Amino acid sequence: MKTNLFLICFLALSTLALRAQDFVDINAPLPNLLFSVAAFGDIDNDGDLDLYLSGVDMDFNLKGGLYLYENGNYMYSTTANLPLTYLGSVAWGDVDGDNLLDIILMGVNEEYEDFTEIYRNNGDGTFTSLNAGIIPAEQGEVQLIDIDGDGDLDVAITGIGVNDRITKLYENDGTGNFTEMTNVVLPGMNLGRIKWADYNNDGHLDFVLTGFNDSDGGTQDFYTKIHTNNGDGTFSVADIPLTRCWLGDAEWGDYNNDGFPDLVISGAGGDGAERFTILYKNNGDGTFTDLDLGFPGVSHSSIEWADFNGDGQLDLFIVGETDTPGEGSSISKIYFNSGNDSFVDSGLDMFNISYYGDADVGDFDGDGKIDLVITGYSQPYYSDASSTVYKNAIPTSVSELKKGFTISPIPAKDFLTIKSSATIDRMTIHNMSGQVVLSQQLDDFSHIINTEKLPAGLYLITIYTPTEVVTEKIIIE
Repeated sequence: MKTNLFLICFLALSTLALRAQDFVDINAPLPNLLFSVAAFGDIDNDGDLDLYLSGVDMDFNLKGGLYLYENGNYMYSTTANLPLTYLGSVAWGDVDGDNLLDIILMGVNEEYEDFTEIYRNNGDGTFTSLNAGIIPAEQGEVQLIDIDGDGDLDVAITGIGVNDRITKLYENDGTGNFTEMTNVVLPGMNLGRIKWADYNNDGHLDFVLTGFNDSDGGTQDFYTKIHTNNGDGTFSVADIPLTRCWLGDAEWGDYNNDGFPDLVISGAGGDGAERFTILYKNNGDGTFTDLDLGFPGVSHSSIEWADFNGDGQLDLFIVGETDTPGEGSSISKIYFNSGNDSFVDSGLDMFNISYYGDADVGDFDGDGKIDLVITGYSQPYYSDASSTVYKNAIPTSVSELKKGFTISPIPAKDFLTIKSSATIDRMTIHNMSGQVVLSQQLDDFSHIINTEKLPAGLYLITIYTPTEVVTEKIIIE
């Protein structure tokens, strides 16, 4: 009885210790914001990622700005003079070809007016408005993307305009002067998203557009469609069935490394599904397959593709509301890509929840691991907000935890190989519910463990030597 109790306590402590190591709140001195936007970008070309963050606090005061990553944390820039925004969108990109990141902002400004503007990076910590003539909008999305394939960044925008819902494209002449592509007429979106990728690999960037199509002359219905770039300055609506939605997010990512970008969509309202998160597998022939992977359905959401555990496959971060906003039904999770069109819950539950906010990913400290920033309402019933930067500390092998140990491959399928500089006495594998699924007595410096009978998923392996005990997470495909 005492042995079992000790084992349970040890496993609980080991799991907590591992989770504490996986992602670490760096306690960045950021304002806690909602209706917020956040985007990583290296504005000073020093190899680490700075952060634009803006929104309103719990008293509805507009706060934020540009935060520079210096000496291991984020410091507010007193020279950038970038305007603040909420209920909007932000994107970084070099619009004038000077190898410095510029920024485009849209949303509601300090005068409570809609605006959209591009600010040129002057290279000295300051920014200057380009007066680019992009239409003012809020509650949508803005992107810097090479629409016409001429090597410079153009603008795509969707949202609630001053007089109507809008979706518009603007061409860049290469120096930061923009002209609206008036020959491209698109439905305006309420609370929509516009995301770009060359889904058919023809060399031209296409886009998916989501939202509520209640613009003048619109269908007054939810909308999710892929628009195919014809390569001549025009776009055609692809005959690809997708669940229609708003209040969510959409992201392209080649999760299976077949060279064709796949699509994940979250949101509410379409085709009878109140809330959903759906992964569409790109079949490479102009069709997509709806994979029923059991992701939690979320609205008021952010989704990000990134290889969080360094195994060469894109994982998926999902944050949002699984029920009516404010009622406490929220999730904030990473799902590890375990291959073969399957994902497993990482078990990482330390992240802040977020709704009416934003999230972004990037390697802010240059250690080769993808980190996270999450901002927005962080408590049920609209009771608190947060803005948190998480450093990724997921070990790529046991040797990163304790020198002298290696374990491979990660993820595994039929076997695991353990090597140690000390004699391995025994090892146990537990599932994430704490049940022992495999246990072996050993007496060697290396050992091959047969895992082919274990179901695909996330496990804890504990290795015992005469001097120490090491516990590590493993993924079985």
